[in-house]
This record gives sequence, C-alpha cells and structure tokens, in this order.
Amino acid sequence: MKRAALCLLPLVLVANSEAEPETAEAESSSEFIGRYDGSSFETAMGMEIHADGTFGWGVSVGALDMRARGTWRQEGDFIYLTSDPKPVEPEFKWSGMESTGATPEDTPFLRVVWGTNGKEFQYADAELTCENGERFYDQVHRDGYPSIEALEYTDPLPVDQDPRQSCDVPDTVVLVQSIHRIRSKPFKLADLGWEAGQTVQFAFHPNDMGVADFTGVTGYLEDGMLKLVGAEWPLEMRKLPSE
Repeated sequence: MKRAALCLLPLVLVANSEAEPETAEAESSSEFIGRYDGSSFETAMGMEIHADGTFGWGVSVGALDMRARGTWRQEGDFIYLTSDPKPVEPEFKWSGMESTGATPEDTPFLRVVWGTNGKEFQYADAELTCENGERFYDQVHRDGYPSIEALEYTDPLPVDQDPRQSCDVPDTVVLVQSIHRIRSKPFKLADLGWEAGQTVQFAFHPNDMGVADFTGVTGYLEDGMLKLVGAEWPLEMRKLPSE
C-alpha cells in the first residue's frame, strides 16, 4: 500500500495547485516542509506541506476517498491548518411530497433522490422513530423506505423489525450516508405535511463530498511522525526523506 500512497501524492499536488496562500510565504527552513506517508494495511494516505504556505492531503481506504487542501502557518513547534476554499458539506434536504394512489400499506414513508438529477439515491439509511416509541434502522431502497421490492427477495421480517407492522405513526427520521459519515438533522414528518398514504421525498446534495475540512487542525512532529489533532479522525504520517 506504500506504493499506492506515493501514487496518491501527485493527486494531492493537483488538488492543491489552485490554493492561494493566505499567509506570508513560510520559512523554507521549516522542519514541517516535505512529503508524508500515512499508509497502512488497505489504506493509502499521503500529504505534502509546501514552502509557499500551502498543503495537500489525500486518503483512500475501501470505498472512501477523501482529500483536503489549503494553507498552513507555524507558531513555535506547531502548525495550524486552514482549508481553502472551505468545503460545503453534503446534505439531505426535504424536496416535496408524493401521493401515489396506492394503499397506505403499499406506500413507502419516504424516498431519497439525487439533488443533481432526481434519480434514486440508494446509498442512504433511515433511522425512523415512531409515535409509539418504536425505532427502526434500514437501507432506503430504490422504491423507498420501507421497501416493498426488497421483501420479494428476503424472508418476511419479524413483526418487531417491520415498521409496516410495528410503527403506528412515523414521527421523525434521520438520514445517514455512512461511508462519508453524513447525518441529516431529524426531520419531523408531520411538520413536513406527511399523512398516511403519502411519501416524503428527500434530495441528497453532494456539494463537496469527499473534501475534508482541515480548518482548525493542529500538527506537530514527534520522532519523525507528523501528528494531526482536530481532524475527523486521528492522523499520523511518517516524514519521507528529501529527494
């Protein structure tokens, strides 16, 4: 995976090439300037810190690809990072109500589409809370949630796991895209106008999905390792020898 991380570094440079430094040009003698490798099993990660006050970072692990770019400044033994431009977080938004004419038992409570083209978005899960206190968590399928199509390929669900049987009235829903750790605010369906036999439609807007916000991240060097504090997850990368 080390080779994958080194191959990732040129992509970091490309992503970083448009960033304009917000600070004066960094001292070329700073010990932070250089290339870093944070690869491990099944993970490729690389970072470059430039003398012009900019940085670029990227990681690839499984289905997750993330990148960041921006500016940095040094104060004593620490550097402070700022993403530039600041990424716009992806989000789920309410986009309307549908009435299909089907019976309430055959009508999903909700469905999710791409905000860009209106096509079905099949990478979301729904956390549903009902008025009777029952809670459910499952994938939002192509035909919505709860899915009728999915039942054709699985055994019947136990009553306590089937919202069609155990949910008296859907109350609130939180939409989740787990790969990029995206969670919506709680949507109260009654406030959106939901009634039995209707389907609430939500749209997923990717915005800058895959771009991490490093604003406020602090870094320091310890035993040849760059350690970043304040990111979404702990980051440690080994400094590579100068070419």
